[in-house]
Amino acid sequence: MKKVLLLMSGGVDSSVALYLLKQAGYRVQGLTFDMVGGGSRCCDIKDILDAKRVASMLDVPHRVIDVREEFKKIVIDYFIKEYKSGRTPNPCVICNREIKIAMGIKIADSLGFSHIATGHYARVKKNNTPHLLKAVWREKSQEYFLSMIKKEHLNRLLLPLGEYTKEDVRNIAREIGMMVSEKEESQEVCFVGKDYREFLEKEGITRKKGEILLKDGRKVGTHDGYHLFTIGQRRGIKVSLGKRYYVYRIDARTNRVFIGEWDDLLSRKFIVNNVNWIEEVSFPLKCRVKVRYRHDEVDATVEDVGDGMYRVKTDKPVFAVTPGQVAAFYEEDMVLGGGIIYDRED
Repeated sequence: MKKVLLLMSGGVDSSVALYLLKQAGYRVQGLTFDMVGGGSRCCDIKDILDAKRVASMLDVPHRVIDVREEFKKIVIDYFIKEYKSGRTPNPCVICNREIKIAMGIKIADSLGFSHIATGHYARVKKNNTPHLLKAVWREKSQEYFLSMIKKEHLNRLLLPLGEYTKEDVRNIAREIGMMVSEKEESQEVCFVGKDYREFLEKEGITRKKGEILLKDGRKVGTHDGYHLFTIGQRRGIKVSLGKRYYVYRIDARTNRVFIGEWDDLLSRKFIVNNVNWIEEVSFPLKCRVKVRYRHDEVDATVEDVGDGMYRVKTDKPVFAVTPGQVAAFYEEDMVLGGGIIYDRED
């Protein structure tokens, strides 16, 4: 019998994942990470107690492990550093790779568990080698957030919800009387509170007035701090020029924000680094790419340009390619890998 360590957030997804694993005959134990001392919307005190209650209801052991120091160093400090550099990070992808999966496997090894599991909506297909696939529920499939986990870790990962929809999961929770059946799911970045700008300012990024310029360098206004903006943003620019303008580029060094029209933000080429290839690939690589979780995939060709850099050429223009975000690469339903967008090429 496989021994599985399930990462539990206290939400309905991981709770039902626990039920499904137990029903499938696995020997399961729940594990909840205390990431920020109960001070965020991710695994706060109520969430930890909910996870404990669900585990108790299903007669499954549960433990809480304090990973605040590791989470601060690996995820929060990364988030702050990226914004200081004028980039827009995706901390959830880093958290999944380094905290939930890598650290989860390390803890599983220390406790004698062969596998870990999570409540992500995605699938792992294991033949001779593991493959990461989209969930059957395409609308909210979360494979994008797992695109940078290491291939050797993928072989240890179980994803019980890959064949289910959210409504399926809630119905299961209702049928067995789980107290979390109607619990709302967490949104956005879990540790920042309601406004990431306030969080950044509490962490030492101060507001400082700077110039807003058009793409050609003409000054058209002022702003209160470059950290208040991200590529593609339209609201909050507070510049009236008779047309819709969007944040085109952020220069953290000079505290300047450049704006452009919609067409100015369309790109066909960009550079990606820190790429994690899950599948064996060769170049030039024909695939599909997604540059943000809620963006559609587009056909693309990836070239290896050396020094860990890859140039992505898309078959059609992509709006608001953003340095710091994750680019995930696909072949049909299968994730080939993922990396961090370094810069776009006009």
